[in-house]
Amino acid sequence: MEKQIEELVTRFENKGMSRRDLVRSLLGLAGTMLASPLLSAQQVAPVALGRSMNHVSLSVADVNRSADFYSRVLGMQIISRPANGGLNMGLGAESFLGLYQFQNPGSMHHLCIGVDDYDADTMAARLEQHGIAASVSRDPANRTSGGDQLYFNDPDGIRVQLAQHGYLG
Repeated sequence: MEKQIEELVTRFENKGMSRRDLVRSLLGLAGTMLASPLLSAQQVAPVALGRSMNHVSLSVADVNRSADFYSRVLGMQIISRPANGGLNMGLGAESFLGLYQFQNPGSMHHLCIGVDDYDADTMAARLEQHGIAASVSRDPANRTSGGDQLYFNDPDGIRVQLAQHGYLG
């Protein structure tokens, strides 16, 4: 462990990683050290098996302008309009592109991985076993098929959603 810490500090000092990355890495090492007796006795199973890149939701300045762009340029069609004012454009039979007027236009709001046997509460509990905080939104305005959307952040802060494989908005 001491060697790993020294390597991280050296990378930081050589400007090979940010201070934030150094702190994350050190916290990760500490967590691994604390969890290692538990992990050696029983490995934590994956939360789910990712089956598809279900969708990516973009923050855009004007939802209709963006929809027109993707329709004209890529022939994509609107497949659903959630009550929150966004819209979803089909990408084949199992994925879509979400367009929403969120903060930071021109950026990705989140990505969604499709999984089998999706259950937001069960998967949130499994994420917790991995030391990952998750949130479940039950707001039906956020999707045409109802609430219970599961979100969490990856190690770089990217917002990730899980949904039933084949979910189309």
